[in-house]
Amino acid sequence: MTMALCFNCGHTKFGAFLPCSECGAGSTGNMGLDIAFSDHHMSGGTIEGFGNVIRAINRVCEDHSLRARSFIRYVSNEHSDILTMDVPPDEAAQCDEVLKRAQPPKVTVEESEEARFRRDSEAGGAVW
Repeated sequence: MTMALCFNCGHTKFGAFLPCSECGAGSTGNMGLDIAFSDHHMSGGTIEGFGNVIRAINRVCEDHSLRARSFIRYVSNEHSDILTMDVPPDEAAQCDEVLKRAQPPKVTVEESEEARFRRDSEAGGAVW
């Protein structure tokens, strides 16, 4: 079972590529991004934490594109090991203003059991 982040509403959804049962939004169209924010890599608690960030942004910004860029900016600034985004200064300022108003919560990133199992298996630590 794959649990993933809905980048539109912030809810945890079943399947990284499937529509969200809460808002109906589907995949971002970027498979790598969709999988990065799923239980293939991060714990359910971490996915929920990022969902709280999206909900905080959604409360202060109506522009869908700016909300999405602001979320990616947040992740890029706070968790550059997950992803980074280079943007022109004027766009960065817009995102930073949204984030300032949103005051998103801090997210502690924890890897999922699946990610831990894969890492241990690749390191030769898995016992079958």
